[in-house]
Amino acid sequence: MNKRNHFLCFGAVHSDYILRLKKEYLKNRTNPVSHQESIGGVAYNIAKILIFVEQKTELISINTNLNIKKIIKKDGIIFSKLDNEINDRYYSSILNNNGKMILGLANMDIYEKSLSLNKLKEQKNKKIILDLNFSKKTIQTLIKKYYNDNYICVCGTSAHKVKKISSYLNKINTLILNKQESLHLTGKLSIKEALKKLIECNNKLNIIITNGKNAVHGYENKKIYICNPPKIIVNNENGAGDVLSAYFNFFYCNSFKMKESLTMSVAAGALQASGYSNNRNKYLQKITNLSKEMKIKISNYNV
Repeated sequence: MNKRNHFLCFGAVHSDYILRLKKEYLKNRTNPVSHQESIGGVAYNIAKILIFVEQKTELISINTNLNIKKIIKKDGIIFSKLDNEINDRYYSSILNNNGKMILGLANMDIYEKSLSLNKLKEQKNKKIILDLNFSKKTIQTLIKKYYNDNYICVCGTSAHKVKKISSYLNKINTLILNKQESLHLTGKLSIKEALKKLIECNNKLNIIITNGKNAVHGYENKKIYICNPPKIIVNNENGAGDVLSAYFNFFYCNSFKMKESLTMSVAAGALQASGYSNNRNKYLQKITNLSKEMKIKISNYNV
């Protein structure tokens, strides 16, 4: 693995609250839950995994409270703030008793505030990952500032936010979306149609479109990849998409081919949803072994 990789993760870091129902829920009634609090945010979640696999990683976000900063530092992530004011923000997720998400609630309007990026230094040969929590103006400024000399990956984050990059698809290298985000961005009604539209916009773009437990679609260099995730017992599917995004970038930026990068990142996302955890070496071996059991279909795409 290339330990010279330097990842810059721009986006969200905040408190996450996970509420899991203990039984089948009753509408308009009080329902017992278990409660779990942690630090989250797409950019933070990805940065934490990249540190776990020993990549030099920096997290760039709006300022946050001292407790979160201490956790980021303990993780080994370099943190850079884009402003001085500390504002509260959080994400809450409600899961059913089987660990599947019912509802996600985001109190994140503060990310949309105007940010001055004048103090950001020029970057070359960095691996830049953007979530879409910042304002449209901030995201577009970051892409314009860095796309010439760096690898840029954009992670969909939310169907409500994905159109922020609709006119910048020719300036990014990798786009990772879920089905809903892909349909909202393209205005299409199926993953196949959405994928075709994105390729027409930029046929040099690497594309991944996930669809829960269903097939993951990918595209690179005039080839379509369709990968079926492994069958698992879901423990908590919250964050599985962030894990997939992190591991795809880890493998792909360490010169793995698209096929291996895709299957291993899908395997990692499945392991996250199943609740599997272990040390780095055993985790990577588990990903490798699981990916070898997965079926992937590859076909040529005529642009």
